[in-house]
Amino acid sequence: MTDLLTPESLARPSTFANPDAVYDLYSRLRRESPLARAEPRGYRPFWVMTRYEDIVAVERNAELYAAGERTVLLPEKVEAIYEAKYGDRNGVKPLTHMDGAYHRAHRSVTMDWFGAKNLRKFEPTIATIAKEFVDRMEDLGGECDFSADVAYWFPLRVVMTLMGVPKEDEAHVLRLTQRLFSPADKDLKTQAGEKVASVPGVSRDVFAEFGDYYRDLTEDRRKNPRDDIISTIANGVVNGCPMAEREMTSYYVIASTAGHDTTAASIGGGLLGLLQSPDEMEKLRADTGLLGLAAEEFVRWTAPVKHFMRTPKEDVDWHGTTVKAGEAIMLCYPSACRDETIFPDGDKFLVDRKSNPAHLAFGNGPHFCLGKFLATMEIKAFYAELLPRLKHIELAGDPTYIESTFVSGLKTLPVRVRF
Repeated sequence: MTDLLTPESLARPSTFANPDAVYDLYSRLRRESPLARAEPRGYRPFWVMTRYEDIVAVERNAELYAAGERTVLLPEKVEAIYEAKYGDRNGVKPLTHMDGAYHRAHRSVTMDWFGAKNLRKFEPTIATIAKEFVDRMEDLGGECDFSADVAYWFPLRVVMTLMGVPKEDEAHVLRLTQRLFSPADKDLKTQAGEKVASVPGVSRDVFAEFGDYYRDLTEDRRKNPRDDIISTIANGVVNGCPMAEREMTSYYVIASTAGHDTTAASIGGGLLGLLQSPDEMEKLRADTGLLGLAAEEFVRWTAPVKHFMRTPKEDVDWHGTTVKAGEAIMLCYPSACRDETIFPDGDKFLVDRKSNPAHLAFGNGPHFCLGKFLATMEIKAFYAELLPRLKHIELAGDPTYIESTFVSGLKTLPVRVRF
């Protein structure tokens, strides 16, 4: 019998290789200890918050709960490295690490670009890319690893195309993303066969490599702007001034990584959900008009972003417990996405679930994910191409999961398929 997980388990990347055990922990914490103390070795202590309504309340009160103090869970030795190099224990400074007017000013640089009105003009491009990758899946023959061969590469191609990154550089950007999000998963490989480094900041600085890569592209777009994300960021103005280099590099990092890694996890996790729920697969194949609802369900059920941290600026009380100013709270989004008070059958995968706009897989409040509309566009486009062409698909082995405390999803999904 496996020992039950504890709040401290959420600091171990290997924990997330077994999502069923993690969801069992979330369920127990929601029921018995909705605000739990965690003191894992090698990390500063933190509180674990698991209920939907509590997390929403924190996310919507950004004046009280800071995002930038401690944004994600990092080992103390990594925080020390970042503090020495950047003067900030979080490392660089993407939107997720910003607060208040500083956050609003930087978010406004790309807000219109990621809006539905602008993105809809790219729907034909995304549909063409979806066809390319379903063709690739068909060309692989009767079996493939859906996650490694298809799901990670389709949204990568989309976001790289929209950013304006050359196709030949996709593998390099994917490698950097995996090093950033999944540094502890040593056997994670890209199609190019490059292993992920160990701990970010300990061997090579992945943030610096992102900066090095985008420097020439920035210079080019300042001279020759295009209708792409790099041009928007490179020429971004914050409070009347050009964006600072550190913030600009951070912007590239979040656009490159969050723009595809979480969507890839949702596309792969969605297929697994369909395979494990044959009735839902048939329901969706019979009515692709459900793809809008299904895309939200793929994201809710998968919940690739496992947490962000928030730090109260003054003492606060939760469920009879006082959290002192400066003590970080881990917001567990996958737990909120299956909270039985909001989703009575939250562990079920339902392609026509009506209440999904309420899920928290895209966050809430002022840090709500800018890429939400793009992510759901991509999921809908891919499955609109795949489902009508499928004659049969089934699991060809056991799926495995990425070991990461921050962003995690399927690492492998072997399938047997007939077109």
